[in-house]
Amino acid sequence: MKKNFKLLTVLVIAIAVFITMSLPFSADLGDYSGSSDYGDWGSSSDYSSSYDYSYDSDYNGVSGPIAFGDIGVILLIIVAVILYLRIKNKNSGSTGPVAQGAKGVDRSTLKPMSTITAADPMFSESAFKEKLSNLYVQMQNCCTAKDIEPLRPYLTDNLYAQFNRQIEFLKETNRTNRIERISVFDVELLGCTSDSVNDTVYAQLRTRITDYTVDDKTGAIVSGSNTAEKFMVYEWALIRSKGKKTDNTAENRIVNCPNCGAPVNLNHTARCEYCDTIIASDDFDWTLTSVKGISQRTSG
Repeated sequence: MKKNFKLLTVLVIAIAVFITMSLPFSADLGDYSGSSDYGDWGSSSDYSSSYDYSYDSDYNGVSGPIAFGDIGVILLIIVAVILYLRIKNKNSGSTGPVAQGAKGVDRSTLKPMSTITAADPMFSESAFKEKLSNLYVQMQNCCTAKDIEPLRPYLTDNLYAQFNRQIEFLKETNRTNRIERISVFDVELLGCTSDSVNDTVYAQLRTRITDYTVDDKTGAIVSGSNTAEKFMVYEWALIRSKGKKTDNTAENRIVNCPNCGAPVNLNHTARCEYCDTIIASDDFDWTLTSVKGISQRTSG
């Protein structure tokens, strides 16, 4: 009886792992401390391969019920064997199969960046890359601080809401996701698309971080490592209203609050200090609408 119970427990765990591995990658603001490596990162010296972290606001989990029967039991056994072999390979030093990252944009569908510069001569690719690099660092720091309000001008409503849910979960569970040793190795502008409403620019970021989560009460590390380095490849999509031009002359971006009309400096905050209204960032500049992780490699 005990033997059968142990077998059943293993099978239940195995199917849970199987279902978890089958789900698409979710949106993340930092917090890779519990994640397994995924995607194709190339050789040990090449961290430029792609990996995707897609933010899918329409995803609601498993799409249908799972039926168990003789075939289900067989599948459970197969999954249990695969899981056992993976653990065995890991303990023996073999990396084993690696989960795939999300699929990036089809680059053949993208227009060259010269399309943007032709319509907007003040647009600078080098300045745009620097902006994305700085934004990445700011995002990780905001995650650690559990305060993403400074990011509000740079995120679409859906993306901000997803990030905010993650931060609220950390607060509710009294945990802090610490992201340190942040480095952006390269930002590559892949190309752009355009429709009747927005221009969209796609970029690939290659970064390195250390990532771990601690218990706020005890300070103990509950997941991740404060020494292991994670080499990441992201694909970002940023949108801007069609026809909008770059303004490099203004040191401060001032807009009027849509609720009370007060001036708001979007370089400093996205909240009106008079009525607490949140100002959407697409009122003034490029806005991050999608973050796709293409691969992750952990070293150390």
